[in-house]
This record gives sequence, C-alpha cells and structure tokens, in this order.
Amino acid sequence: MSGLVPPLADCFNTRPETGPGVLEAKSPGPLLVLTTPSGPVADWPGGTGKTQLAVHLARTWGRDRPAGLLVWVTASSRAAVLSSYVRAFTERTGMVPAGDAETVAARFLAWLAETSQPWLVVLDDVSDPACLDGLWPAGPAGQVLVTAAHQATVPAARNPQLFPVGAFSSHEALTYLMGRLSGDPDQRLGAVDLVQDLGCDPLALFQASAAIASSGLTCRDYRDMFARQQEKLASVAGPQPGAKVITWMLPRPGLLR
Repeated sequence: MSGLVPPLADCFNTRPETGPGVLEAKSPGPLLVLTTPSGPVADWPGGTGKTQLAVHLARTWGRDRPAGLLVWVTASSRAAVLSSYVRAFTERTGMVPAGDAETVAARFLAWLAETSQPWLVVLDDVSDPACLDGLWPAGPAGQVLVTAAHQATVPAARNPQLFPVGAFSSHEALTYLMGRLSGDPDQRLGAVDLVQDLGCDPLALFQASAAIASSGLTCRDYRDMFARQQEKLASVAGPQPGAKVITWMLPRPGLLR
C-alpha cells in the first residue's frame, strides 16, 4: 500500500442497494468514477460519501489481493499527484529516484503499463482534469478508481464507467441512522419519519444524528426543529435549500443540551 488511505467513518454503510458493488465484479482495465448524480444542483453539492465508498472498495480490493499494489492519491492538485507517484515508485523499487517529479512519475506509469502484478490506483477528489494531463494510470493488470464532484472532470476519451453516488435507499438510511443512535435507543423514536424528511441524504443524516446523539433529543424532536427551519426558509425568496443545508443551519450539538 502506498499513500494514506482515510479511515472509514463511524457506522459506515456499505450501501448494498445503492453502491457500485465490489471491484472484483469489474474486469481489469475500466476506469470507475464515483461522481455526483447529474442534474441541477440547487444548493450544496457533494457530501454523498464518494470518498468513503472508495475507501471501502480499495480496502476490500487490497484485502483480497495481498500481493497487489494499492496506491491512494489525493488528486486535488498536480503536485499532489506527482508526489504520490514518486512515493509509490520509491517504495516499490527501494531506490532514491533520479530526475524530477515528472520524470519519475513517467517511469512509474510505464511500470504500471507493463507489469503483471495486480494494482489499483485511487485518484480521490479530482476537480481539475488538467492536473492529470499525461498522468492517467493504465495497464492490463490494473484498475483506476476516481472520485470526482463532476462527471465532466474525467475526459470522455478515457472511456470512464460513471457511477453516480446519491442518496441512500430508505433501508440504508434507516440502518445508518439507527447505528448512529445505538447509544440510547429511546432517541430513535421517529427515526423512520426523519429519514423521509431528510430525503435519505447521507450528509443530512450525519449532521442530524450527530446533533441527536450529543443531546437529549429524539428523532421526533429533531423533526420538529427541522420543520420549523423549513417553514422559516420558505418565507424567504429563492429556491428551497436541500436537507443538508437545513440541518447545517440548525444549532450545533453543544447548543442542544
């Protein structure tokens, strides 16, 4: 393993109904992109758990392939990508690389293209396709997993397999919420209705469950707070914000005691 793979969040949901499955189901070679669903974005984009799903897929892939190479890259800038490739090349060869970062990265990519060793490169948080000009991994033994807020971030020429990561299913959302409130089962009162009110939105459910778990509230109490905030915002001109924006506007856990 090369690079720092983020930890899985508390009560992580594998999303058996709305997730991409497992990488084992994909043949080697495809570029799988976890991205935001297409369509108009009224307010806060993202927050659906793309990186967390990538962590789960990568860790599962690595567990099943102990001889494989897993490279995790925070791809928010070209410098970050180059640094990750240089580190991976150095760790693989045990040698101090000669040449500048672009040269070493090219040598690493050439190795990926030729090796028969299974490999997976995760490019997390790709926002600017220019950051990856000439740096896209490819090779018959490997796979590339990308998280990106926008589908257009990955050039169509790369023939990406797009998988939109949106809201939980009702069952996934309820499982997640119940797990987050396992410390005090009484707080789960009204959980089914709260899940529906929040549209099964992962970030809204995270924020709501954090507030509930850190206070004496129940899901029913939180629903009342949420509804009042919705009514307040409905009187203001402009599009109605989504559930995650409304939950963000509500008082923080420490203020709910």
